[in-house]
Amino acid sequence: MSNSNLIEFLRTVAARADVLQTLNVKSKDEVIAAAADFGLPFTEAEFDSLIWDLELQLAAKRGEKFDQQFPLWHTMWGKYYFEYLVTDLMPSLEEAGVIPSGSRS
Repeated sequence: MSNSNLIEFLRTVAARADVLQTLNVKSKDEVIAAAADFGLPFTEAEFDSLIWDLELQLAAKRGEKFDQQFPLWHTMWGKYYFEYLVTDLMPSLEEAGVIPSGSRS
């Protein structure tokens, strides 16, 4: 349940530029609290585990090494990490079929 909450939270934020802008400068704890406020709770451990696992799956699906040179990470330059998750990682996961495409709330 928490994994689906995290994915749905990232999708929800993707559809809400105002929320993304606000959360970009917040701590991880504040972002997790915001997710709970949206009714989509998850823990820090669940966040770390799922994001890492999804990035590993994406690299494997794309035939890329998951190391310091992982190509998708280069899209993070000049962005906040949370913005990267919402605008780069999630669409890439959906495009590669790692997670099913979902509606953006």
